[in-house]
Amino acid sequence: MLPDWSQKIKELRKALSLSQTKLGQQIGVSKKIVADWEQGSREPAPQRYAQLGRLAPPDSALGKWFYRRLLERVGAEPRRLAAALRERRERLLAPELKVVTLEEWGERFRALERLDYYVPLPLLKDEAAAGHPREISERDLDGFALIYYAWCPNPANFTCVHVRGDSMNPILNDGAIVAIDHSQRDPLLLRHRMVAARHEDGVTIKWLDFDAAGQLVLVPENKQYPPLILPRTHENPVVGMISWWWNRQR
Repeated sequence: MLPDWSQKIKELRKALSLSQTKLGQQIGVSKKIVADWEQGSREPAPQRYAQLGRLAPPDSALGKWFYRRLLERVGAEPRRLAAALRERRERLLAPELKVVTLEEWGERFRALERLDYYVPLPLLKDEAAAGHPREISERDLDGFALIYYAWCPNPANFTCVHVRGDSMNPILNDGAIVAIDHSQRDPLLLRHRMVAARHEDGVTIKWLDFDAAGQLVLVPENKQYPPLILPRTHENPVVGMISWWWNRQR
């Protein structure tokens, strides 16, 4: 029997009169990934549930189902989720981001509106510094990204970094901010997910895949750039999974 989420995705696609290809284009994934979802072989990541929920008619039962499943996937605390639903439901459909610089931190942090709804994630100066939160120091910090708490039940596992370049356009613009979940590093569990991975002397953000020989391949969204095949090493190059992203307004 197929899981509920696979049936709901198929139900949404049919309600929108979309093919698997067209649905994938709406949310930035391939036809194969949509097919895997509908066959129950792979469950969508939390941000995909947010995108699916946005496609559903406003306040529809189907949209609310995707919203609830999203909250379950991020492990948010039920009591807080109930409060969030009452306060600002739309916040969880697109995680709200506030950025506070180090200079502003002490002066403005306490004065931020409805601070109890946010958790601070370190925002690093350089994507090459994308180490685990326990490994970073104040000199690595550009400030703090304040994210709505229901999206981040385990903030100690996260850092945020700026995106440089256009290799992930149109999903990520130059200057976007991404949140890296450092607890999610197993390449075998992250195929076709967006990851931050060490490459040469820095960190790059790409889709993760494998080639026929089983080597890790980092695939850009912008097809003007070639995939990067990572050499086999004893050290895992994956820094973490990209859980959310926020594009700079143009």
